[in-house]
Amino acid sequence: MSIGKKLKTLRVKTRKTLKEQGAMLGVSLNSVYRWEHGLATPRKSMLKKIADIYEVPLEWLLQESEGEEGSRPIGDVVYLEQNTEHQLLRFFRKMSENDQYKVLGYIERLYIESKNRKQQRKNIASGEN
Repeated sequence: MSIGKKLKTLRVKTRKTLKEQGAMLGVSLNSVYRWEHGLATPRKSMLKKIADIYEVPLEWLLQESEGEEGSRPIGDVVYLEQNTEHQLLRFFRKMSENDQYKVLGYIERLYIESKNRKQQRKNIASGEN
């Protein structure tokens, strides 16, 4: 998904008009329109401001594709970014270093268990045990 589509998704999801979003960012309605339609690209400093205002990772705005998992519906991407990843990062940054290591260890164990379950299902499906 392009930066412009992501910007429009964020604006629509928060029920803002082009004019309201422009005022919020300190730019003209025309600038927002041009960004959303791929006629121009916001500067990196503006993208940082957009990421902060909408509480989404800057990396998500800059990333052109949705990664290996395939494309998701636009609303799902925004929902996940705003309500899951960003919340996790926000909480994580507020933790002590010791607690951060505990969380990383827990996530690593969950990830390994998940991979093992997927492999077991794959083996069962292919007739291997």
